[in-house]
Amino acid sequence: MTQAHTFRILSWLLLPLFLAGSITNAALAEDSSTRIVRSISFAADNSLLQTEKDQLLQQSELTAMATDSSSTFRMESLSTGVEISSVTYTYNPDFSLFDARSELISDYDHDGFYHRFAITIDADTDYSVAYVYARLYISYEGGPWEHFATSNNYHIYGDSAADAFTIETELADGFYAGYYDIRVELFDADYHHWLLSYGPYDDGSLSALPLEDSYYDDAAPYINLPPYETEIVVAAQGSLHFLWTLLPGLIITARRWQGKKFSRNS
Repeated sequence: MTQAHTFRILSWLLLPLFLAGSITNAALAEDSSTRIVRSISFAADNSLLQTEKDQLLQQSELTAMATDSSSTFRMESLSTGVEISSVTYTYNPDFSLFDARSELISDYDHDGFYHRFAITIDADTDYSVAYVYARLYISYEGGPWEHFATSNNYHIYGDSAADAFTIETELADGFYAGYYDIRVELFDADYHHWLLSYGPYDDGSLSALPLEDSYYDDAAPYINLPPYETEIVVAAQGSLHFLWTLLPGLIITARRWQGKKFSRNS
């Protein structure tokens, strides 16, 4: 058998592996913008200690936000005169959002950008009691709105200030350091009807939050926490669902390992 013939056989044998690697690399490159978050929600007047919140957050689900064409774009960023006919939301006069406030929690490298934050909302109703939940959206420096967290269902009582609710979030991966706006959408928990929107133009506390993901921040304080099993929830369909399920954890693990390798070599 000639050397050329041997080389040709090896080429045909290795071709499937090469193609598989190329497809995998292309998929990872395409999904490099995948954003991964985890959130918890609770009554604002709860008595949880900070260490308990830390553990609850670490045990919560990792959720991959796959950016796609269904993202809700910011109407206020469009040119004047552009009409959007697909918007069907109308204001519900029986509900209002009295106040919303943001709290920046964790900035381990002290660069002014936080990877963990909380949004507390105080919704009011003309009814004596209502059952609601909130969906939170995030926008990177004027970009499209993207859903990143949903609160638990909870009750609000008239105009009481004691029913405020908090959604605390960790940006795990895929968020560049920058200034992010937050929008709150309130829904009826029984029928899932939209009730109201509240965002950065209604309250400055939801505008220009200095955020980044935990990869760019220093995650050293989490190293000593006991390991927890977490369920990864991904909004994906089709035959690639299994790969999508593994992707968030693999991305974070690979980036952490790469960072440690770089620090050791330097």
